Amino acid sequence: MGARKRCAHGKRKHACAACNPCPHSKVKSNCAACNPCPHSKLKRNCAACKPCSHGKLKRNCVDCNPCPHGKRKSDCVDCNPCPHGKVKRNCTACTGCEHGKRKARCAVCKACKSACADQPVAPEIKPDPEVKLEHPEIKPDPEIKQEPEPFTIRGYFGIGE
Repeated sequence: MGARKRCAHGKRKHACAACNPCPHSKVKSNCAACNPCPHSKLKRNCAACKPCSHGKLKRNCVDCNPCPHGKRKSDCVDCNPCPHGKVKRNCTACTGCEHGKRKARCAVCKACKSACADQPVAPEIKPDPEVKLEHPEIKPDPEIKQEPEPFTIRGYFGIGE
């Protein structure tokens, strides 16, 4: 899977509120008012609209996403280990920031990230197609092909040279 595209604000393009706004000041895909279900919830988060056979959201169901250890696969320490004995995404040592917290939970890192995203990005400068550079084209000399010697058994074995 390739890297996600970034927008001019430095965020992932699909998660940028400036690039994908809704009238409710949210990212359009995360707005329950713009993507409602009949139960007034965000459509993809409604267990009543998209339940699994156990009556839960499929991604949160232990029975639909099992691991061999009887837990939900994404929450299993044995299936998603880190060297510190925790689930890798919940380990401060593995996914930590310089402030001693997990990057996903650090308010200082999030503030720095949004401040960096607010800085203007220089637009890409493309050359005018009408303006041509005054470089003469240099064509290579055509190679002169020599006639190969006819194939002979004597020449193949090196006899009579």
